Amino acid sequence: MKALAEQVLALETAQDQQVVRMMTLGKSLPEFTLLQTIPGIGGSTAIRLISELGDIRRFDTRQQLNSYVGLDTTEVDSGDHQSARHITKHGNPHARRILYWTVVLMLNPKMSNNHIRDAYEKRREASSKKKLIVRQMDRLIKTILYLIKTNQPYSYELAPQSK
Repeated sequence: MKALAEQVLALETAQDQQVVRMMTLGKSLPEFTLLQTIPGIGGSTAIRLISELGDIRRFDTRQQLNSYVGLDTTEVDSGDHQSARHITKHGNPHARRILYWTVVLMLNPKMSNNHIRDAYEKRREASSKKKLIVRQMDRLIKTILYLIKTNQPYSYELAPQSK
């Protein structure tokens, strides 16, 4: 058991070192700097998103990026039976996990103001927490795609407010 614990520790250390190397290489990418302007996204999260998503400019719409990540919705119906819509989870599970934890962090009241938390708070009473988090993941994808395609840093004042 001790040997397994040591192996896990060694793997975690190697992973952390790899992320640091990736961050060093990623500093020259404009996406790296743009992603870090979004509250809740630091250097490690930015480089992990870049490594999982690749060149985000290749996606024309957020629906394409949602599908790549696995946030696109599907509906199962057969005859008179019709089930609720749910995400397919067919996409990149690592990117989906990064987006999930980023949104959870952004919802923290101690985090600086952001449009993700504003939209979440506005709809908090009307829907379940899971549905709202997935909706905010979609909103974050939309924001990331827009910022990178327009090469603009994040601005809370310019971010689309929930209506």
